[in-house]
Order: sequence, then structure tokens, then C-alpha cells
Amino acid sequence: MWLLIWTLLLTESLCEEGGKPPVPDGYNINISPAEITVQTGLCAVISCTFTHPDNVQPKDALWLKCLDEGCTNKKEAIFSSEQSSNVKKDYRQRVSLLERDLSKKNCSMIINNINENDQGKYTFRIKTSKAAGYTYKDKVNITVTDLTQKPSVLIPALTEGETVSLTCIAPGFCSGRPPSITWRWRRPGDNTTEFPDNTTIQKIENLTNVNTTHLSTLTFTPSAEHNGINVTCQVTFNEKIKTEETVTLNVTCE
Repeated sequence: MWLLIWTLLLTESLCEEGGKPPVPDGYNINISPAEITVQTGLCAVISCTFTHPDNVQPKDALWLKCLDEGCTNKKEAIFSSEQSSNVKKDYRQRVSLLERDLSKKNCSMIINNINENDQGKYTFRIKTSKAAGYTYKDKVNITVTDLTQKPSVLIPALTEGETVSLTCIAPGFCSGRPPSITWRWRRPGDNTTEFPDNTTIQKIENLTNVNTTHLSTLTFTPSAEHNGINVTCQVTFNEKIKTEETVTLNVTCE
């Protein structure tokens, strides 16, 4: 009887819920949020901190994408702080740590230019040598949806003969590859065409190491013929994902 009880207690101590082995002492991770929904073309920012035993010195930090349901055997590297050549080609230049100093135990990362293939679960791993390391048990699940966010178009007061600038701000505030921003205009009943007699400038404004504003300014001198026309700002991510916003100009006379 005592042998049976001892066996049951030992089994319980070695396994967690679901039959998983316990986390070794000192290895902990906090990923927030554990579920992320992001729109195609934008970016996913994962907040993450980790701990490890004092006698462990991480040499490399990796983010891995799970390729099987349980994330037990099949994984592929989407980021490596030391060996970028081992990272799947599609993720190179798109994924980065927000803090490269591993001693700060910050595993937060950003995935830019999200596409439908990025959907799935991801886990974090540290390596202490070429072969040795530890893969943390907690995961983050990313769900990718269609792009529904629209650009923001800012219009100042328009007075005939006074030069003004319209501003179009792309959605997302992501630090990845800049989107393409174009302007079009159309009178009621006319075909869409490029905006005439204007100067267009596309800019990038870095807010933080994660957040970047992509915007375009359209500078022109309004006249009476501009009154009532529709102006469209179109933003294109990844050369194929498009979103746009249309506004109507209201020009007043002096």
C-alpha cells in the first residue's frame, strides 16, 4: 500500500496538468497577451520577459514557430539573435527583439508586415551553447485577419488661392517595410485620375523603436474647380494589400 501511495505522489510531482513535465527551477516566462489578433499588413508586438538559473548564461535567443498542434517536435526559427542564417528566409528582416541585451531578460519581439502565413503559435528558446539550451513552455498564439483599418486623411480649411497640404496617415504605426501611399481625385460622374498640379511627399516619423508613422502630404493650391471633388488616399502594404479613405473637398472663396 505504501509503495502504491509513494508511486502516485512521485508521479504527481513529476507531471503537471495534462501530463507535461514540470518547469525546471529558475526557468520562467511571462508572455502578454497570450492571444493576439492582428490585421494583414500590420505588425504584432509581443511583450515577454523570462528568467533562468543564475549559473546559465544565454548565448542566443530564438523565437520559434510551432509546426505541429502540440508544438512538441516540429518548430522553425523565425528569429535568432546570433545566427540569422538559421532563420526561415521569409522572416528575416521582419522579426526583431525590442531589447538585444539578453542580460535584461526581455524577450519582447515585433513581427512586421504580417501575412496570413504568420498565423499560429510561437515559443521562446535560449541557447547556452551550440547544442544545449531550454525551450520555454508558454506560447503566444497569433491570429491573422483581413485588413479593415483605413488611413486617416487630415484636411485643413481650404480657401481658394491659398496653398495647403492634405495629410494621409497609414494605419498600423509599424516599423517594418514602408507602405506605398498614393492620391487620386474624382469629380462626381468623372473617372478617377491622378491629382493635378500638386506636390506629394511621403515621410516616415519614428515615434519609438517599435512605433513608426508612415504618412504622405499632398500640397496644392485649391481653386473653385476643386470644390466638391472626392480625394482618395490609398495605402498598399506588402505590394498587394490595399486600404483607402475618400474625403470630399470643400473650398471657400475669399
